[in-house]
Amino acid sequence: MRTSILAFCGMAALGMAAGAVAQNTPTNNPPTQPATSTASKPAGQMDNSGGGLGMQMTPREAQMAFQNMDSNHDGFLDRSEFTQRGDSGQRFPGCDTDRDGKLSEAEYVTCSQRPATQSQSQQ
Repeated sequence: MRTSILAFCGMAALGMAAGAVAQNTPTNNPPTQPATSTASKPAGQMDNSGGGLGMQMTPREAQMAFQNMDSNHDGFLDRSEFTQRGDSGQRFPGCDTDRDGKLSEAEYVTCSQRPATQSQSQQ
């Protein structure tokens, strides 16, 4: 009986030691690189990587984003406010439906609900 217990304890110790060695064994995997703004997006998605307009944004999320971006609290976003949090600004002209050079909250929310067109993403 004593031999069985010692054999069992020895095998358990070997199993734990093997697990510890496996955790400390270096791998030959290449170092990882941060995702680029284009590599991290699904194909065909023209969403920007900044803190501005994003696809699949709910109207409430768009309202909250607008309020956070409106740094002077005038109820509008000019291009500098639009791009201040990392947005590329490519969609700004397409969102500015009344062409007054600024976005109202309604324009921003409406624009957040539709995907960017090819022309908007290249402006």
